[in-house]
Amino acid sequence: MDLNRVPPILLQTFFVVAEVGQISEAARRLHLSQPAVTGHIRRLEANLETTLFIRSARGVTLTPLGARLRERLQHVFTELERVLGELDLSREVTGIVTLAASTTLARYFVPRIFLRFHQFHPAAALNLVMGNTEQVLEHLREHRVGLGMVEGHQHSPGVRLEEFLPDEIVPVCATRIPDPRLRRAIEGAKSARDLEALPLIWREPGAGTRRVVESALTESGVNHKKLDQRFALGSPEAIKSLVIAGLGVGFFSCWEIQHEIAIGLMRPVEIPGLRIRRMFSWALPSGELAGIASTFYQFANSIRSELSATTIPG
Repeated sequence: MDLNRVPPILLQTFFVVAEVGQISEAARRLHLSQPAVTGHIRRLEANLETTLFIRSARGVTLTPLGARLRERLQHVFTELERVLGELDLSREVTGIVTLAASTTLARYFVPRIFLRFHQFHPAAALNLVMGNTEQVLEHLREHRVGLGMVEGHQHSPGVRLEEFLPDEIVPVCATRIPDPRLRRAIEGAKSARDLEALPLIWREPGAGTRRVVESALTESGVNHKKLDQRFALGSPEAIKSLVIAGLGVGFFSCWEIQHEIAIGLMRPVEIPGLRIRRMFSWALPSGELAGIASTFYQFANSIRSELSATTIPG
């Protein structure tokens, strides 16, 4: 493909559409109208004399040539972001990053991101508020913080959700379970529906992890009314204590249980056909970001691949 004479705006539009798979969502991210985005794609296809997308009622998918172009542009835009990031790092940044984050993000991601950010901007400070997804969205909607990071899918008026990093939620139990009947029941679980007969230890209502687990189990044919609802705790550490004691099965982000699995306190409960995947997301105000909030947001996105490569368990 000869891209030398193609206007950069057409390539940028193509790349965003290819990433999100929908004209409407690409238009929102690019701050363009849907007809403008469609026009850009048609001009690009005309310039390259090829079809890049297959349209359907559900969105757009890439043709083989479109997939090749996306792969080439991925390298170009990644390098461009790196160069621009290096140039921006020379700018002095002062102020306080006010950020609300749900539990897993607040414990395992925000400190790591801020430490890197602070290396380049030593005058910057951090004010981190931790809560469940509903609480984070409330903080952002009431303008108590400039940025949010959440684990759930819940939407809220005046808040935009934008994907940040992938995650997987894993059912776990104690490595040693005192009750032989419970041990046999867990070891005999062959499908998600077998969870209906097991004691489950939940996060509190409103927690992003709980919302995602309930949705995944419902999609797997589990009858929500039959699930054990006796235990609901607002602290992941409290849930870990009950799980390690052998009281039942808990659900954790794969980030939260690496240590306990490594030292033999917990083990994953392997349930065929059940994979609970989700995305950690930015929670952003409806307007444009500015000041140190914008700088921190852009920096975190620039090291996203590094975070995935160094911290997501294999």
